[in-house]
Amino acid sequence: MNIAKSSRSAAVLAGLALVSGPAAAAAPQYHLVPIQIAGAENVYVADMNDAGQAVGYYTDAKTFANRAFLWDGSQAHTLPIPADREEGTATGINNLGQIVGYATTILKDGAVTTGLLWDATDLTGFETMTGPEGTKLNPDDINDLGVVVGLAATDGQFNAFEWTATGGFVDDGVPPHGPGTQAYWAGINTAGVKVGGWYFPGTPSHATVGQVGVAGIGPIATGVDEVASKAHAINEAGVAVGEMDLAATGKVVPVTFVDGVATAVPGALLGLEQGIAFDVNARGTIVGRAYDFATLQFKAFVHVDGVSYDIAAQADNGTLYEYLLNAVAVSENGRMAGTARGPDFTVVSYVAVPVFADPIFADGFEQP
Repeated sequence: MNIAKSSRSAAVLAGLALVSGPAAAAAPQYHLVPIQIAGAENVYVADMNDAGQAVGYYTDAKTFANRAFLWDGSQAHTLPIPADREEGTATGINNLGQIVGYATTILKDGAVTTGLLWDATDLTGFETMTGPEGTKLNPDDINDLGVVVGLAATDGQFNAFEWTATGGFVDDGVPPHGPGTQAYWAGINTAGVKVGGWYFPGTPSHATVGQVGVAGIGPIATGVDEVASKAHAINEAGVAVGEMDLAATGKVVPVTFVDGVATAVPGALLGLEQGIAFDVNARGTIVGRAYDFATLQFKAFVHVDGVSYDIAAQADNGTLYEYLLNAVAVSENGRMAGTARGPDFTVVSYVAVPVFADPIFADGFEQP
């Protein structure tokens, strides 16, 4: 060890502490990395795990069919589907690389849907999820214990469900709001807390919560059954995020749901009319979308350390796209995935990678 250099470094650090005192967290910076898929016209990312693996679907430019994909950080892989299905969609991935989604075939009298489970370590096959005969499974999320949640459709009735490889299908039903009630799960954490929504056909959703192993679906927070609301995701600390018409004006805003209380995410609207929070990591970083359909304005936001930011404005290549449509997933290391407006009004997908500046040398100090 060079004692002289160490002493000078210590002196510099001590001086900085004395001069600056407690410092506010610096605004985050990002670099946008395109999720590029050969032969794709549109690319829709849906989820990302802590390893940076992202999943979703793309539209084949020649056949216009939807294809499920896994992006491994450098390239995309099309996921296989059953031979009797025409299209595939991946909706969720956990930290073990287990991927959920579904495959469909469109018939004259409707769609035939099969729930699927893929493994990122072996992309040559898949496992089929089954429920009662005639029930179509649309998985939406999978936790690190392999519990899958989503929507089960039977003759036009939509129920929330869970599924595991060992226990199979569990019909969670709908909350007790009378005939015509429909329900779904959108997210689940490792503790088995499930979040989603219920609705009547043609009306807004209302945010719900449930627990693996416990019967029943209930409101996630006070007031959610009176106005439009949805819960999209929940982290390991039990913080759920989504959207809610808090002011009862017909406009939803990004919210957190904690201990039965819905709270707007400060600053997440970024000056626009409405917004949605799609995901939250264990640190509490929230990502989502702000929008105004009247003016056709869209922005992707990240809420970190108590402050909301426009992701495009914080990216060193933020003009790569016309605008960002949303951010749908955030990993524990702060990477985010979302969609953007591409050429000729196409939809493309990106990963926003944090760029970390050296806190000492960024201010002009030379290395000793």
